[in-house]
Amino acid sequence: MFRSYPLQFWLLCLSTLLFFFSFTILIPELPDYITHLGGAKYKGWTIGLFTIAAGLSRPISGKLADSIGRKPIMIFGGAICIAMSLLYPLFVFVSGFLIIRFFHGLSTGFMPTGTVAYLADIIPASRRGEAMGLIGIMNNIGMMSGYASSSIIVRYLGLTNMFYLSGILAFLSVFFIFTMKESLPKPESLKLTHFKLKLADVWDNRAKEPAVLMLLTVTMFGTIITLIPDYSVGLGIQNKGLFISIMTVSTIFTRLFTSKLSDIRGRIYSCKIGTSFWVVAAILLMFRQVEFFYVAAVFCGLASGINSPALFAWAVDVANGERAGRAMATLFIALEAGITIGAIVSAFIYDNLFSNFTEVFFAVALINGSALIYLFRGVKNKKNKIVSI
Repeated sequence: MFRSYPLQFWLLCLSTLLFFFSFTILIPELPDYITHLGGAKYKGWTIGLFTIAAGLSRPISGKLADSIGRKPIMIFGGAICIAMSLLYPLFVFVSGFLIIRFFHGLSTGFMPTGTVAYLADIIPASRRGEAMGLIGIMNNIGMMSGYASSSIIVRYLGLTNMFYLSGILAFLSVFFIFTMKESLPKPESLKLTHFKLKLADVWDNRAKEPAVLMLLTVTMFGTIITLIPDYSVGLGIQNKGLFISIMTVSTIFTRLFTSKLSDIRGRIYSCKIGTSFWVVAAILLMFRQVEFFYVAAVFCGLASGINSPALFAWAVDVANGERAGRAMATLFIALEAGITIGAIVSAFIYDNLFSNFTEVFFAVALINGSALIYLFRGVKNKKNKIVSI
């Protein structure tokens, strides 16, 4: 199976792994770091500014990917990672740190957009779901490695050297991109007109259906990354990252064995299964029981592992090789908006009371339930068998 993929694909996978590893190793240490700088009340902005910058940059990165090429967009995203990693040790005050976090977020607004568009160019429609699953595994491995090694790196190398290591990993990611051939048939030279955005550059209506589903379903993920640490402590589980670790391992194994499912049975079929798992996981977490906590983590991994490749492949399908970068940007915007909504709404309902987690996950179950209804009732039947029900 794996031998049938071109070398370009595996270089892209390796670059993706290194890119996600490069910025993820910083995340676990940033709350303590900004506290040390005197900005404890701004902890939430270490992720918030990063995500906002990524969302704001998606429309322009999508348009540029369709105009000047996939490689320049990926290289620019990686170059931002390199530059910001070198600047962290120089901006040792709160406002400077927050500015760096914002600009660092631009990297994830560019690199993944170019990556998925590039993949769409080199992989046929009949194998996109599988390919999206495989590159998603590289994403997961990079992030899991970052979370797992962050504290160890700081302990033995120090925080400053960890920033530099992040830059080195980003440099290696960019190095592999340089060895790849441009996949856009006729890339243009960069012009000022490329920066003029229209509504179609911000929201590609062709990708409306997968984007709506992405928006609704990732509210669960936004809730998890925001509140699971508190939920874990409330259950007496001291390892706050255990849920995410179980979920990530489950996601990787799911993608290994089911990433081709949407290529065989269709994107909508896969999304029905994945979204159902999100609903089940939310219901399990409503009960606030340790046993259900672990089972829910596995179900979240199943949901993510099935849904994500199908949704990205679906967006590429509807783009049909034309302006794929903008279709990807639309999907990423929906992803970031959904995570933000999930984080804000769940935190508001939670209100720092453990008993409120029942209401939190009931609300999330309803949102994901509405995504299921949309799949059965709102999504139009497709003539293309790749996205058929």
